[in-house]
Amino acid sequence: MNRLALEQLFKLQEVDTRLHELRTKLASLVETSGQKAVAGDVRALLQSQKVMNSKMETLVSRRDELDEHSRALMAKVKNIRAKEMSGAISHRDFASTEAEISHLEAQRAELDDAEFEVFSQIELLESQTQDLEQSLSQKNTQLSELKQMNSGVANGLNAEIASLEDRRSELLGLIDVDLEKIYEEIHARVGSMTIARVENGNCQGCRLKLSSVEIEGVKRTLAHEFSRPPTCEQCGRILFI
Repeated sequence: MNRLALEQLFKLQEVDTRLHELRTKLASLVETSGQKAVAGDVRALLQSQKVMNSKMETLVSRRDELDEHSRALMAKVKNIRAKEMSGAISHRDFASTEAEISHLEAQRAELDDAEFEVFSQIELLESQTQDLEQSLSQKNTQLSELKQMNSGVANGLNAEIASLEDRRSELLGLIDVDLEKIYEEIHARVGSMTIARVENGNCQGCRLKLSSVEIEGVKRTLAHEFSRPPTCEQCGRILFI
């Protein structure tokens, strides 16, 4: 191991940092672009549409039921009137027949009121359904556009990731296996900036102030071949001057 090997490590670190950025961006692309939120809106609208459709089926069924009942009452009244006109109903029964007709017509009036209320509900629901379908169409269009856009972005990110992975393999071929192992161990522990420069006497990884003796020790180590690179006593990162 020597100073040149650490310079290669810096390049490897740059590649790893960029790879981490790209993979993080790729993993969060659906959420950060708004696609996840829009997809949630679409699901909510579809659920509302399902509820509305179910309610509409119930109202239409109720409307048809009321209409059928109303027609049946009308038929009864018509039948009684026909009997009256034909003389089939005696004068003695005429009063009770008229009372029956009045009762049937009162029932029919109640049915008409109920049917009108159902028609009003259907009309309102149709308007709400139309608004919902318009919103759903807009959201689906937006979702489709976001998916298309994200697909292009993802392709670009994956292409750059693939290129960097190739570059990483090239760099690893130039780095001593033992040094690579040390790098990976430290990287797994600290997560970022595995190798840190010493600037103005400070470790740039943890900002620890190194003594002049420690700095000279790092310089001496880097000036020759070494079996293990110099590291920061506080954060454990590889030091480079």
